[in-house]
Amino acid sequence: MTTITLLTGLDANASDADSLMVMRGFPTDEVGIEHGVSACYAGRIDDQLVMAGGCNFPVNTLALDSKKVYYSGIYATKTDNGNQLNWKLVGHLPEPLAYGVTVTCDNSMIVVGGMNNDGSYGKVYRVTLVDGKAEVSTLPSMPCSVDNMAGALVGKHLYIAGGAMDGKASNRVLRLDLDNISAGWKDIKSFPGMVRVQPVAGCMGDNRFCLFGGFAPAANGEEAKLSLDGCVYDETTDEWELVEGPKDDQGEPLFVGGGTGINLTKDQLLVMGGVNKDVFLSAVNHPQPDYLSHPIEWYRFNPYTLYYNRDGWKVLYKSSETARAGAALAQTDHGLYVIGGELKPRVRSNKIVKYPKR
Repeated sequence: MTTITLLTGLDANASDADSLMVMRGFPTDEVGIEHGVSACYAGRIDDQLVMAGGCNFPVNTLALDSKKVYYSGIYATKTDNGNQLNWKLVGHLPEPLAYGVTVTCDNSMIVVGGMNNDGSYGKVYRVTLVDGKAEVSTLPSMPCSVDNMAGALVGKHLYIAGGAMDGKASNRVLRLDLDNISAGWKDIKSFPGMVRVQPVAGCMGDNRFCLFGGFAPAANGEEAKLSLDGCVYDETTDEWELVEGPKDDQGEPLFVGGGTGINLTKDQLLVMGGVNKDVFLSAVNHPQPDYLSHPIEWYRFNPYTLYYNRDGWKVLYKSSETARAGAALAQTDHGLYVIGGELKPRVRSNKIVKYPKR
């Protein structure tokens, strides 16, 4: 494999043992959160790693009547070159939330949409740190409730695409100009093809928004379908282009739905995790009563860390430590962190894995 050294110092030829570090420390201030969460919000403020919200099944996890719990805590920790994270509860979101989008911008973390046991939300919050405490302010709400979508910054344009909007799987794409907040959210041209729930997103350069993966739920008598490709929106032409999706190290198409992505730079997108396309599609279209009872390995979550730029896709790593769905990614000066996620349906991880800088 051709060596790729990214600005984060990731080296495509490094072994998993040399490249990935399992950190010590996970938030414990809310009852149940110590078991780990998925679909939380995460970012960087003042070179601190920040996470908020998320959900899990803390009691009788695999029982059919187990209750999903959502969290509101905002936690922060300083990072260094070691493997210890000392999380502090620094505030709360206005409501417990998960399954939304986070972006880091102007030394703040922007939290968009999400859901909890009361329903789906279209609210947008900006989280900053002042004297070690979180301050939460509001940005213009979206024109609809939205969850299980993807989003990214393209310059100062915040894009939100797909997911469930007003409770319905959607092709809709919305954009907020962070340099012109008062103008609010604007619809842009919907992305082509099928709807995409739980896709991943990023930017490519100064004016391109990328969307990959996601699935179309069963509807109108048709079974659920997966998107193995991607699409890219060009702000300069107001057009979408379909592009190839990623492949594994054997050249087989990879489904990244339920995974997560982060721009290392404006031209470098990293994507990791997600569910296995065959196992997931069988489960949603032909559910079996023993689906939750299998060992973690049976679900075959995506173990690949993938790199995307204008030249296409490359596999950087393969590791069981990052084979998670619903994880969050955040980057500080000391590395890139994978926070939480599912190891299998219902079972969350309280491990945080770091791709260190070199």
